[in-house]
Amino acid sequence: MAIIHRHGLTKLSGGDASDDQFSLNIIFVHGLRGHPRGTWEATPGRTSERRRDTTKKHRNVKSWFQRRGAASHPTSTEQAHASSSSLSSVFWPEQYLALDIPQARVWTYGYNADVIGGLFQANNQNSISQHGRDLSVRLEREIDNNQPIAFVVHSLGGIIVKDAIHRSESICGRTKLIAFLGTPHRGSAYASWGQIASNMALLALQDSNKKVLEALEVNSEVLDNIHEEFKTIVFKGGIKIHSFQEARGVSGMKGLDEKVVDDFSSKLDLPRTLETVESIDANHMQMARYSSKDDQGYRAVCGVLRSFIQQELEDQGIAPANGAGVSSPNAFFMVPFPRDNMFVGREDVIAEISEKRAASCNHTRLALVGLGGIGKSQIAIEYAYRVQQAEPHTTVAWIHASNRTRFEQGYREVADSIPLPGREDPKVDVLQLVCAWLSERKHGRWLMILDNADDDAVFFGRDEDTAGTAQMGDITSRRRSLESFLPQTPNGTILITSRNKVAAANLLGTHGSIVQVEPMEEEDALALLKTRVPFDESGEADAKALVQALERIPLAVTQAAAYIKTRAPMTTMSGYLKLFRESEANQVRLLGKKGLQDLRRDHSIRHPVITTWQISFTQIQRTEQPAADLLALMSMFDRQGIPASLLRQNASQLDFEDALAPLLSFSLVRAEMGEQSFGMHRLVQLSMRTWLEAEKLLSRWVKQSIGVLAAAFPSGDYKTWADCQVLLPHATEASGHVAGDEEDVLKQAEISLRAEWYLLLRGEYKAAEKVGRMCVEVRGKALGPEHPDTLTSVSQLGSVLERQGKYEEAEAMHRRAASASLARCWRGRASTKRLKRCTGEH
Repeated sequence: MAIIHRHGLTKLSGGDASDDQFSLNIIFVHGLRGHPRGTWEATPGRTSERRRDTTKKHRNVKSWFQRRGAASHPTSTEQAHASSSSLSSVFWPEQYLALDIPQARVWTYGYNADVIGGLFQANNQNSISQHGRDLSVRLEREIDNNQPIAFVVHSLGGIIVKDAIHRSESICGRTKLIAFLGTPHRGSAYASWGQIASNMALLALQDSNKKVLEALEVNSEVLDNIHEEFKTIVFKGGIKIHSFQEARGVSGMKGLDEKVVDDFSSKLDLPRTLETVESIDANHMQMARYSSKDDQGYRAVCGVLRSFIQQELEDQGIAPANGAGVSSPNAFFMVPFPRDNMFVGREDVIAEISEKRAASCNHTRLALVGLGGIGKSQIAIEYAYRVQQAEPHTTVAWIHASNRTRFEQGYREVADSIPLPGREDPKVDVLQLVCAWLSERKHGRWLMILDNADDDAVFFGRDEDTAGTAQMGDITSRRRSLESFLPQTPNGTILITSRNKVAAANLLGTHGSIVQVEPMEEEDALALLKTRVPFDESGEADAKALVQALERIPLAVTQAAAYIKTRAPMTTMSGYLKLFRESEANQVRLLGKKGLQDLRRDHSIRHPVITTWQISFTQIQRTEQPAADLLALMSMFDRQGIPASLLRQNASQLDFEDALAPLLSFSLVRAEMGEQSFGMHRLVQLSMRTWLEAEKLLSRWVKQSIGVLAAAFPSGDYKTWADCQVLLPHATEASGHVAGDEEDVLKQAEISLRAEWYLLLRGEYKAAEKVGRMCVEVRGKALGPEHPDTLTSVSQLGSVLERQGKYEEAEAMHRRAASASLARCWRGRASTKRLKRCTGEH
């Protein structure tokens, strides 16, 4: 039996054996008032008896802990505790677990945990944070092997471990599994942090150490922060969590079922791929003590650890037999971009990828689909690094998939990384060689990332034109589609990034699903901005306004931040926002400039955000002209709520859907209200108009949109109100365009006149007045002040002014219309008389 150190680490198994005999470190950490041996020690026969006793309502809690104190209270020497333990007691981590899991070194850790007299002794001045700091330092110093770490922690000792992991990057990277036994992670509606502390104090029946109890009771923010920070670490590192809950209570405890830590508090509520929740049929203290290998708790904890080790071995793969032609290398990591240490947000997307990947036993394919600049590749980079950290024996390969040449180049780099024999032979088909190697399960698990797979013709077309320059093996490859070289074996996953949902769906086949990537949440967009351009509370309002103006699109946010950063102190965030709001021309200049180079974006696509979307426009125009025309028309209207009836015009439903599909697939437009209307991001609209202007197509689509609105906007009478309400924003937008000829100007005026009448009848007089004045001005310039159509506009404006009580101006408008009409009438009569005289009529 090992001599247990009351403070620090004690090795329970492994002795002086070499590190290569072990694949894991298992470290036990007790809770407050626990002991590195006593917490995990049980006496055969007494454990079950104690469990039965806890169901009795008149249990004497104090005497129960007094009996326990003899086993857990430290003595003056380290040897005393071992000698004082009953010869029949079972210290199961050493006596059972070390023998059942010989692949692991087993350790137990002790610290001054007596923070209440009898339970938290007054001489302990350490806070939870100090305990965490001590633990992290000792782990780094004393566990100097390279094997991963699994923690088994009881009660509040779990919080100390969480704090230690947060403090040490080294320990964080090595931690792969934590089994929590009754650890409180958060307060609940049934038991706040203060209530949990009260339960601990009730068990002890003595006064507490103020510093620790203060952190539990009063400053619950401390523990909430530890909880939130740890959840982020788990997501990033892929740490597996197994949360064991106490199934039995202790009489006298406040809260649900008299449990010291209730079920809500004792779990992290992570996705099932990261956290498993299970109960142990014991109370808070007995759930860590097993007197027999048949004990349900022991079987559960040991089973979790065994399963983890087995998974680790599977991740490493099995060495191939001789003659296979390839020696089994260590897994390699081939991602051509550095990790973003300031990566923020997107935890929901990463969790969805992890969950779907883990849920399938077969070959899995997943696709991140979304608008260009939305952050798909950045998510994939971050996920690749998390896989490397959580699954070091999994191969990760990044393949550029924008065209055939780059795909082939990626496969050649994989062949070099393995390295594959024969890859330099000109007669060897390298694509087939890599595909075959990945398809063999003995080579272990792998993750392939196909980045920028926007054109499915790259994968499903054939390239027969080798131009006499390709090697023989390459010629063979080019007679097959690239898709045929994507393995479909259970040991591999393919993660695709694409702007084109149709292309992604074709590559997925029946193997997986699409994960739609949307703009960031405001909180995450602000955090992203802050990593690039720090700001304090005084700048938060400008920061919020800026990320909203940029529609929370990551590339737009980082580009704006780069502009501000490179021009500081001349340009501030508020100054940038002012410039941005001044005009669309400013927005195009600001978002069209190249800023700081983002090394985590492929060099071939390091474009400003405006250019990024224009590349998609060009691709659609090249292959889907009706879709390009439809997008051009849509960009002329208000960006939201564009009714399908306005867009479809005379096209058949099938033709309309065919034109719309690529725009939805590239996320350039989105369906609203059950696909009865459509919308687009404001910045996409701005980018499209800029592109049309550059292509000298803007005037054509201004004219087209005005004609469509003039034909669609109804009279404004009561029966047409529903249609007017839908079309009014688009009429306003179309009326603001600079028309190319008089015909279009007059159409704009006619649209405005009908809109004014609708607003007048609805009682929206101020809006009607604004439209009416514009209509009078436009018709007056184009037709003349006394033209009948101009006078109609003048008269209607007079009615609008009259309804608002602006009687003098209204009278002037009515007089102007009437006088002009009367003068026109007299002129008409005089002309008739002159005509009669000339023709001799009387």
